Amino acid sequence: MTTHSDDRGRDRSLPLQDELLDLDRLREHARALAAALPVGRSTRGRNRLDRHADNALAIGRAYQLLTDDARYQRLLSPAADWMLDNHHLVMAELRALRRDLPEGYYDELPALSTPSELADVRVYEMALELVRHTDSRLDRHQFTTFLNSFQSVTPLAIGELWAWPSMVRLALIENLRRLADQVVSERADRLAADAYYAGFPNDHDAPIPGWPDAWHSPFVAQLLHRIREQGPTGARLQQAIDDRLAARDLRADEVVRDAHQQQAATQLLMANVVTSLRLCATIDWGPLVESVSVVDRVLRQDPSGAYPGMDFQSRDRQRQAVERIARPSGESQVRVAIAAVDRARRAHAADELRAGHVGDQLVGEGRAAIEAALDLKPSLTERARRFAGRHAAGLYLVALAAATATLLAIPDAYLRQQSAGVMLRLLAAGVLLVPASEVAVALVNRLVAMLVPPDRLPRLDFSNGIPAAARTMVVVPTLFSSAKGVAALLEQLEIAALGNPDPHIHFAILSDFPDAPEQHRPADAALLSDARAGIARLNSGPWSDGGRRFF
Repeated sequence: MTTHSDDRGRDRSLPLQDELLDLDRLREHARALAAALPVGRSTRGRNRLDRHADNALAIGRAYQLLTDDARYQRLLSPAADWMLDNHHLVMAELRALRRDLPEGYYDELPALSTPSELADVRVYEMALELVRHTDSRLDRHQFTTFLNSFQSVTPLAIGELWAWPSMVRLALIENLRRLADQVVSERADRLAADAYYAGFPNDHDAPIPGWPDAWHSPFVAQLLHRIREQGPTGARLQQAIDDRLAARDLRADEVVRDAHQQQAATQLLMANVVTSLRLCATIDWGPLVESVSVVDRVLRQDPSGAYPGMDFQSRDRQRQAVERIARPSGESQVRVAIAAVDRARRAHAADELRAGHVGDQLVGEGRAAIEAALDLKPSLTERARRFAGRHAAGLYLVALAAATATLLAIPDAYLRQQSAGVMLRLLAAGVLLVPASEVAVALVNRLVAMLVPPDRLPRLDFSNGIPAAARTMVVVPTLFSSAKGVAALLEQLEIAALGNPDPHIHFAILSDFPDAPEQHRPADAALLSDARAGIARLNSGPWSDGGRRFF
């Protein structure tokens, strides 16, 4: 069997497995790893993704072979059973990796200055190390412990944290491919042993055929198994096996024990990989990534207190702004976050409410000042985007004019080709101006929708209830036209309150009477009295919690 070794002397054909570390030693290993992984500038991401594609093909080939064995009722190892039973999960993870890890994204990740055989980006090497030292049995607590310990020495970039789920799955798939190769190799050894046994001569005087040059313990174990099926008549072959093993200072029971131990270890590791892949498919990665983000911890020091009270998408938008402002390294991003918090603190101390929020420093008017203070120049793409934002109306009108002119130029070119006169061409342009402009508007609007995604307005997170400082009143404007209408309105208000039981949400009726020839009509006083009585009844209900919720 041909083997390859990586730059650390590991056999590339063997599963990713090293010394099993508990949480305390895993913390130490993460800190040591952070100091030992120097970051460079460029990647060779295409090669690594080619390796992932090759892994998918190898796993698919192994699955086909094992499916054939199951169809023809050949003996399957326990690890092979795991592969067959969980192939749908593996395929789903392979599809998810192709979707979540495009080449361009991989190439933007901080790269190792000295790539290993499998990894040229830092976060993938981290995932490989975690898989190696946990026997591929992962859990959420390990993720947070490993990432926090690593970042106690070197902070990771936000892009690396978001790539972490894909890198963990990539490492598990790499290990699964190696285990699949091992299962296929053991299968080949067993089939070779069956073929050797089938060709063994029944004639006691015939010479015993030679063994394969490269044999492994599964070959011998399968051969001994077949001999036991034969009974006493297999004594001659048994003796031949013992003699050839003795030439290597081996005994048959040792080889069989080694084969069984190897099979059990492969099964356990295969089960761990599959279980961890299933875990990766169920974890909500957003809160986990946020919990280990050093940038997020800095931004939570927002002096206005608004950042930690926002919903996840709003916080993520501000972290993305840090990514766009800073250079693609964890240290640079942390500096930008610290600068945003410092500027917000100074503004907050000066009672500048808007500028006292880090969001204004990152996605608002303070952004340019942060870039100038840290001597960070926006990329050409970012400068073009900002220019377009500042001159949106002018660019839109220019685009409409250009599109309309282009559409009008097409029939004009045809008329010139037909030697039409100037007056006819002007008449045609006048007739076609309105439909051409309508088509131009549709085209430009479609192009703008494709190129300029909408900005999401920042939101506060009230999923756990509305605080007293953010009391909200729902006002229902209406006209009191009849007693029946007043009763129906009060009923709708009660239903709305039952559906929104938060005590800091209030409801009010903003009412008037329909137009009439005179200022007061006889029925007006009765309608207003009914409405007030209904509001008083609602405020005395159990959902009012002793306070006034209805007005």
